[in-house]
Amino acid sequence: MLDTGEFDRWFKSGKLTLESARHDLGGGFYNWACFKAQQSAELAVKAYFYGIGQPKTGHTVSYLLSLLNVPQDLVDKAKYLDKLYIPTRYPDAWQSETPQYYYTKGEAEEAIKYAEEIINYIEGLWRTLLQREKERGGK
Repeated sequence: MLDTGEFDRWFKSGKLTLESARHDLGGGFYNWACFKAQQSAELAVKAYFYGIGQPKTGHTVSYLLSLLNVPQDLVDKAKYLDKLYIPTRYPDAWQSETPQYYYTKGEAEEAIKYAEEIINYIEGLWRTLLQREKERGGK
């Protein structure tokens, strides 16, 4: 049986985090936009696993997506996002300066675009699952 409440809770968090990433992009906080794009994709993918009753831990979006046998191009986009998880936040990931210095508007835009694609894919996958459940006479 699907857990739509848990899916909705995690998925909503993912979408709100993506919205926050867009605000950071607009404010010039490119490192935070990149990080939040990664987080939004992670939350969305985890939403799916929570929804099917198989919650997953970890932060590697590409690995989580590979468990779902998604198209390779989506996994590759997730790999881009995975690389944004730590160095976007920690000054000691860099020899000098702060993370803000190392990220560009273009990178933030790309991260947000990839996160949107992952979120949209997961949403479509979930809708398909709900439809199948409905056809089988489920909730």
